[in-house]
Amino acid sequence: MKKSFLFSAAVLAFLGLNLRAQDISFDSLYNGTAGINAIPAAAPAPSLAGREPVVITVSGLDFGEIGCGPFDVDHLRKLFNFFFPKKDYNDIDLVNAVVSFNKDRFLLENGEDNAGPDQHAARLPDNYLEAKIAETPEYAQNKITLVPFIWSRDPEDSAKAAQEFEQKLIEVHETYKNRPIHILAHSWGTVLIHETLHRVSLSHPEIKIERLITAGSPLVPGNAVVRLFRAIEINHAHFLKDVSKPANIGTWKNIWASRDPYSNAIPAADSNAQIDSDVENVEPALIDLILHNKALKKLAEHDLIKIRNFGDWHFSYILDYKASLESIHKDIFVPVFEPLIAPQVVEFADTQKTFSPKP
Repeated sequence: MKKSFLFSAAVLAFLGLNLRAQDISFDSLYNGTAGINAIPAAAPAPSLAGREPVVITVSGLDFGEIGCGPFDVDHLRKLFNFFFPKKDYNDIDLVNAVVSFNKDRFLLENGEDNAGPDQHAARLPDNYLEAKIAETPEYAQNKITLVPFIWSRDPEDSAKAAQEFEQKLIEVHETYKNRPIHILAHSWGTVLIHETLHRVSLSHPEIKIERLITAGSPLVPGNAVVRLFRAIEINHAHFLKDVSKPANIGTWKNIWASRDPYSNAIPAADSNAQIDSDVENVEPALIDLILHNKALKKLAEHDLIKIRNFGDWHFSYILDYKASLESIHKDIFVPVFEPLIAPQVVEFADTQKTFSPKP
């Protein structure tokens, strides 16, 4: 297993494998309705001889508690401690690097440390992935079964996660024998599932996962984060050496955005899809207004935060991305979940995948 135990020391705790998502709609995200008990009983399959997928969901961090400003120091610190728990660094150097990054990227004035809230800075409930999947026609037709892996969504609760998550995955396999398992993981959850799958591939090599879909994964952070880590002598190679395709994965698709500093293309994945590759590069026009147009300066500053705000892009994999840039009279809409993620999660066929780990 190439994935080192550095990850498992900080892997997030996933608890409670039961959520009957037919009782959930995405409209209920903010009223907290979600039942979490035991693994749901396997229902008889009406079509394709029991080949309907079992979809495991692994949510990301609780940004409402951790913070989601232009670029958050506490978030970055936890990310660093997660990947490199034994490496010492000067906290002042990290703080100074983040402050400098914020000024350069968001053109903040001296003394400014927050250029406005993220669109999705408020805490999303634990069931945000399941609720979105429950909107798909395939789920409404009872063609899939949802099994969420629930955790505290705080990276500091990670010590016991690997063992618990590994056991839950074994239970899912035993409960739904012969049915394909798809996994959708977002944000920090992708790091946990990566470690767990490597562990399971050794402890239970008979368990196979047909599809792994990762979105906004910090397994290979974006260039912006890597530049910050260079200030404390961490480079891109430190991340890449620990990321490999688990042997029990049929197909791994990774979805990322260049404007989401906590995501990147992952070479070990079978395919990578960049969601903002076709988004017009509007930053130069906004920066020109900030520097040379006093009348539109403040409006352009606000628009620059919108288009570069990592929080909005980090949630766009599930909620899509929308921005109205008033200073240049431009609306941007990037649909992500329905065209890119949902088909990977819910579509299925009566065929077995070939499991061949990517070198």
